[in-house]
This record gives sequence, structure tokens and C-alpha cells, in this order.
Amino acid sequence: MKIKRFINHNKAISPIFATLILIAIAVIAGVVVYMFTSGTLATMTNGGTAGQEKVTVQGASGTTSGVTVYVEQTSGPQATVNGLIIKDGSGNTIGSATPTAASGSVLVLPQGAMETINGAITLTKGSAYTVTVTTSAGGSFLSQSFTTPST
Repeated sequence: MKIKRFINHNKAISPIFATLILIAIAVIAGVVVYMFTSGTLATMTNGGTAGQEKVTVQGASGTTSGVTVYVEQTSGPQATVNGLIIKDGSGNTIGSATPTAASGSVLVLPQGAMETINGAITLTKGSAYTVTVTTSAGGSFLSQSFTTPST
């Protein structure tokens, strides 16, 4: 008799609150699954940081007959330099130059070693320029501004 009365007096939460709790659990689970899959899929499709080249332009200089760029690959897959884009101080593209390695080797950057790259292009005396180094994998790395000698 006491058991029957105990069972009859049980109270549950309202169906509205139960529904809200279930929705909250589903949203939280969806966010966790989204965060996991977006990070994993980005890395697997080279959209994450695992497949990106890490190249640093250490410096650049120029004369009226060309530019010299000092680059270093710090990490990532091996980078191959395939172009130099030269811009003036206003950001207008002056032209592009075919890169040549000072050492005469192919322009595959060695990991952790600085490489000197030259490019033939006509520049104006006393003007400011920047160089963008492009790689075969689609990377582009910008140098700091430099000024050609005015003499």
C-alpha cells in the first residue's frame, strides 16, 4: 500500500523543460562535432596549417638593374620560388622578374638556410620598392620596403 502511494506521488519535470533540455544537449553535441570535423577536414585537405609553406623574406635590396632578395624557409613543405613581383612605394606593380639563385642551384629553398635570389628588372634611382616572392604552391611572401641608391 505504501509503495503504491509512493509511485503515485512521483513528480517529473514539465514536458516543456524536458524538450528544452534535449534541444540544448543536441546543440552542444552539434557544436562539438562541428569543431572536431572542421579542424580535421581542414588539415586533411591542406587547408590547415599542416600543409602550408613557411617562408620569411629576411631582406631585399635593389639597384637600377635588378633586385636581390634574401629568403629563408622556416618550416612546412619544401618551397620552390617561381617568381618575384616588384611594386613601387605606392603599391603599384612595376613588373615581375624571373628569379635566379645566386648559388646557381634550382630555387628550392633549403630548410633553415638563407638563400639569395636575384631578379633582373629596371628600377629608378632613389625610389622605394617592395618585392613579393611567389612559390609554386601558391604562397606569396612580402619583403620590407627598400630604396634604390640615388647615385
